[in-house]
Amino acid sequence: MSTRTTYQPQPARGAVSNARPLYLLPSSDASVVLDGPALCVGVDERADQTFPLARVSRVYSATDVSWSTEALLACADAGIGVLFLDRDGAVRARVLGRPGERDELYQRLTEFLLLPEAMGRYRHWLTSMRTRAAHWAGLKLGAPPVLHSPSTCRQWIEHRAAQLVGRNPAQRNRQWLRALAYGWMQAHLHDLGFGRTTELAQIDEPDLARDLTDILAWYLEVARIGWLQRRKLAAERNGEFVQPPGRAAVVRLFEHRQTRTAARGREISSALHRWLIHET
Repeated sequence: MSTRTTYQPQPARGAVSNARPLYLLPSSDASVVLDGPALCVGVDERADQTFPLARVSRVYSATDVSWSTEALLACADAGIGVLFLDRDGAVRARVLGRPGERDELYQRLTEFLLLPEAMGRYRHWLTSMRTRAAHWAGLKLGAPPVLHSPSTCRQWIEHRAAQLVGRNPAQRNRQWLRALAYGWMQAHLHDLGFGRTTELAQIDEPDLARDLTDILAWYLEVARIGWLQRRKLAAERNGEFVQPPGRAAVVRLFEHRQTRTAARGREISSALHRWLIHET
């Protein structure tokens, strides 16, 4: 390998919205060194690969990958956690990043849950966020103002979806879309420090991925109803019956909207973060 730069501590930075996890597979001849503001991964007889620290949210490394001290310190300084996994996928060790925006939400929530009546206050925040999201969805879809509460708006949207594609297909595509949103939210929270081995994950209270997905799902309803309307209009123009959308079609809808969905999801977790700062 070529000579790398010496690590110099950098000011702590906030979380990057488009950062992604980095996975380093088992390889006895793999090594990770620091190359300026990036991690350089080398494997014998292959070209080195560089991964800018600004684009890395977390690192999952096999235990037999060799790491330089400078690379580990750079990850810690940038707030990037490094997990070392054995060949069975079990965590053998971890390097925690410098506290910052990535892990602060987890720390804030942990501290908040120690306060009296914490769960009651959290549920009140959750209800207000759901109500706000339902009101937004109702406005976008043209629901009468008296139906903008979560329960009445849900009934109105499901009735509208049933008119467009049928009751059972409408329920299925809503469930599939919500499952995709739940998967995204789980990954997002994992990048914010809410791993399966954390204390909050073990006690399962609150179920943050489920709760925040309940809010995010309202923003997806506008996309779902618009999509069903376009499908019905296209079928009518062609003189065809409306075919119930399959799972693959719902996945394509979600992937097409993934950038906007991710932005909404980050707004929701940021709103929780701001509220926790106020409460604690």
